[in-house]
Amino acid sequence: MDKTLFNLHDLILLLTAFESLAIVVFLFVTKKTKNLAICLLIAFFAVRASISFHELVLWGSTFRYWVLDLSPNLFLIFNFSYWLDAPLIYLYVCAVLNPNFKLKVYHLAHAILAAVFIGYLIADFYLLPVAVKDQLIRTYSFADLDFVTVDFIAKLVRLIYLAAAIRLIQIHFKQNEQGSSPPWLLQVIIAYTAILGWELVLSAMKVYHSIWGLSHYDLVEIIGLSDYYMLFALTNVVVFLAVNHFSMTDQQKRKIAAVKEPVNMEYVTRLETAMEQDKLYLNPNLSFERMAEKVDIPVKDLSATINRHYQINFYEFINNYRINEAKRLLEDPAQNHRSITDIFYDAGFNSKSVYNTLFKKKFNMTPSQFRKTITK
Repeated sequence: MDKTLFNLHDLILLLTAFESLAIVVFLFVTKKTKNLAICLLIAFFAVRASISFHELVLWGSTFRYWVLDLSPNLFLIFNFSYWLDAPLIYLYVCAVLNPNFKLKVYHLAHAILAAVFIGYLIADFYLLPVAVKDQLIRTYSFADLDFVTVDFIAKLVRLIYLAAAIRLIQIHFKQNEQGSSPPWLLQVIIAYTAILGWELVLSAMKVYHSIWGLSHYDLVEIIGLSDYYMLFALTNVVVFLAVNHFSMTDQQKRKIAAVKEPVNMEYVTRLETAMEQDKLYLNPNLSFERMAEKVDIPVKDLSATINRHYQINFYEFINNYRINEAKRLLEDPAQNHRSITDIFYDAGFNSKSVYNTLFKKKFNMTPSQFRKTITK
């Protein structure tokens, strides 16, 4: 009976891993344009799959010995993944909430702890003789105080990252009634945070057991196994929501997100006057808060006006004006002597890649190609 139950636990881990990989494949196949947010989401689910495989090898009654027979060096190969899933979620949230978000060199700092942990594994495990590593695995002696303490730190760091991601979403929702993020994103991340909180409790109990011992260690096993099932359930929910979300067109998403309350047309007039006459969009540092102050509209009302009346978000609204301004400058014979770079700066853009991407998306050609068609 125990063997059957344990095999069921192994099956749950396998299914969780394969479903995570299925999402990776789905995103690769269905999303022709893979922006930064999609790439980060793909990376997260790939890491999530590797965590499930790691748990399967670490504690599985059968799989751990299959891997051990191949080589003990394969045993902890995916252990570093615990340091990557939460940072990837945080960066994904940054990319979803801000279409202009770009990865910079300093973002590599999010991988520093993973690199340090790999160094720890090399020094504490991989440099040992093969026979010693084999014995540590067979007797579960690798899970000493050092190991469980580092594992506890990893779980704590993951919660900090997720708390930061939740805070970003909450701030964004306060400023924007609707955003480009899926409406269920906050709920899913909160659920994942709760599960990782459960894992933190498990890690704390393991640290306690390593120092003082637990009289009822079965409780640790129950918590660990229940974690597998909660992650499996959440993964299935995400599979359903992701398929539903990514299979919809942008127009369908906007219709679903549209709020059926009347739009304040006075705000619309005030907004269009500020854009068309004062040309606020020419300021490359224009933020949502600065714009609300300039047009004398409360932040929440400005967000509602843009989302309900134009059915786009703030960044799309501003960049539409900037793209049209860039097009006007490119068509102006008096501007022929000026470079493409000068023109995109004058139009209010501060990123050439964003400018080129949006221009090509709207006119099906790059700014350079567009200029050539005008000057022929």
